[in-house]
Amino acid sequence: MTQEEKQFLSEFMEMVTETAATNGTKPETELTKAMIEYVVDNGEALSPDICECQSNPITEKFTGRYHLNAFDYSETTGILDLFGTIYYEGQSPTLPVSTAQRMVNELAILFQVAIEGSEAKKVYREQDPDVADVLEMIRDEYEQKHIELIRLFVLSNGFAAEPLDIEDGEFTHKNKRNYVIPIEYHFWDMGEILKAERLRQNNQEILIDFQNEYQTRMECVETFDEVNNIKSYLTIMPAITLAKIYHTYKVRLIDKNVRNFLGGKIKVNNEMAKTLTETPELFFSYNNGISSTAANVDITEENGRKYITALRNWHIVNGGQTTSTIYNAYRQKQIQPNLFGKAFVAVKISEVPEHAMPELVGNIAKYANSQTKIKDSDLSANAPYMMQLEAQSRKERTQEVHSTYWYFERLRGQFLTDKGLAGGSGTLKVKKFEEERPQSQRFNKTDVAKLEMAWMDKPYEACKGGEVCFDKFWKIIKDDMPTVDEIYFHNVIAKFIIYKRVDSLLKMEGNKGHASIICAYTLALLSLRSQGKLDLNYIWQHQTIQDDLLPTIKECIRAISDHLRLLGSDSAKNPQTESKKIDFWNNIQNKTLAITLPDSVLIDEAEVVTITEEQKQTIEKSIARGSDFWRNLSTWSKKEGRNRMSIMEKKKIDHIAASIDHNKEIKAKLAEDCERSLRLAKDAGFDPNYLY
Repeated sequence: MTQEEKQFLSEFMEMVTETAATNGTKPETELTKAMIEYVVDNGEALSPDICECQSNPITEKFTGRYHLNAFDYSETTGILDLFGTIYYEGQSPTLPVSTAQRMVNELAILFQVAIEGSEAKKVYREQDPDVADVLEMIRDEYEQKHIELIRLFVLSNGFAAEPLDIEDGEFTHKNKRNYVIPIEYHFWDMGEILKAERLRQNNQEILIDFQNEYQTRMECVETFDEVNNIKSYLTIMPAITLAKIYHTYKVRLIDKNVRNFLGGKIKVNNEMAKTLTETPELFFSYNNGISSTAANVDITEENGRKYITALRNWHIVNGGQTTSTIYNAYRQKQIQPNLFGKAFVAVKISEVPEHAMPELVGNIAKYANSQTKIKDSDLSANAPYMMQLEAQSRKERTQEVHSTYWYFERLRGQFLTDKGLAGGSGTLKVKKFEEERPQSQRFNKTDVAKLEMAWMDKPYEACKGGEVCFDKFWKIIKDDMPTVDEIYFHNVIAKFIIYKRVDSLLKMEGNKGHASIICAYTLALLSLRSQGKLDLNYIWQHQTIQDDLLPTIKECIRAISDHLRLLGSDSAKNPQTESKKIDFWNNIQNKTLAITLPDSVLIDEAEVVTITEEQKQTIEKSIARGSDFWRNLSTWSKKEGRNRMSIMEKKKIDHIAASIDHNKEIKAKLAEDCERSLRLAKDAGFDPNYLY
């Protein structure tokens, strides 16, 4: 082990152990979290959740030895990620290949335990309901043949003794021989973490020298847009060159790409992989190619022909799937080197000044001839809402003596990039940067979606997982985005503080089960019972909840926990699944009718600032629709859309219709909520021109 490796390991583990001591968690847990940050930053996973379990001497007799530290599952792609951590306490640990292989086997057995309904799951149902829910979720998805790819990740704070390289495989159960699931193996030791850290800190620019690094140059055709002063180049790149470039820069090459690699579930990706392996010479003809930007394109001319020799800050904007599919074929050695040389990719490069990049990237992503449909939510990263959230999070400090920031990560890996810009590893500047932006105060777009959906009386959507929940949230706000000013940002953070306080109360009481469900539904109940008048400004200013709010929160926790226990006693119902249904929310509302909030935690209406111009326009729009319009929506919600709206949403629609009839004042929140329900109803099939 080199001196650099020793120093990096020492600093890394010091951070891990300090975080564990602060949070009252195990070092292994914090190591898993810290390493997953790098895995996500590298584009190899989306948003894994910690979920820890391992076999004991009793269960091992029936199942064999299994282990799990974290998991992730995407309903969109059908990709299941299982993470196992090998934790060493000593200095200078070495990770043998045999130990890594053993962890792979333990993760594979965990998957078997999940799908076979073993005795182990009964034990977890009593001792750790969260683990039981994860195992049951895996079984349900497997039974419905929704799992398209399994990725097993081995993490360790050791340094691999030799390269960890296991050929990817397949899983087939004896009872479902026609259901074959591909398996990928990913290994992250401290050497990989150090490599990723070096890339972030020492090489912020992407500099690609085709001639010297990749022994190639690419003939091109040049065009010039005089109106926008943009040069564009069309060229043909060897697929193996693209794979090698991606191997070096990974997700940094496509972090401006609006869509992640969708995996094997999307037919296009399967067909691309098949073409690469079977007829690579036809790949150029079948593939749509790549659209990209660069800050600078180096051109050389010979005999009247132009060649691209180098690129600075090259980013793939449309074509992330093509790139990832080619790289996976290269990484898995699916193609013989002599055949790989026959595959080529069409590449369009627009030379754009750095300041003009964001707008152009969004337009290319939106209008390029993509190989699979891009959803509106995929385009969110550069939307004004996200940019404003980021801007507020960089300037708004808490009002404590030792003030800090709540850091919004708009782009994946942004925190690590900003930390690298602050200074070298271990320097005082970097330590100060991290202290002012503690891990507990970092959040991303899926976190915001979860909070806002719960606050909008839709906790059942908040429980559906980050990716699915965000898609729902984006559909609601995309056509009428809120302006993220200081007040909006403060309110978002106040909701975070409530959510985290509920979570800490559950931990203090030793309640391990269903924490995310209880947190989301408690937040929703506080919004509902306060009618949106909870004094969030107090919570932002003091960075804690009001003392008078605590009894109400505990009352909410008890009611939700009791309902979950009731569901858990019914073997036919999985609480995790039920919490994602609107009926669950309706039942919780009915069981908590007696819960009220003290006046001391509510906003004094006499002190409320007048409504904004945007809110006035929303009220006017709602009134202009007329009471018959809203009654028609109400009728639809009780017939075709009866499972699409909660009881409270239906009541609000009836209320606004009655208010218009009797010329009563309509509050901004009522108008906003009804307009939001209308947008969702349209997505669900409501036709405003049809009389229901």
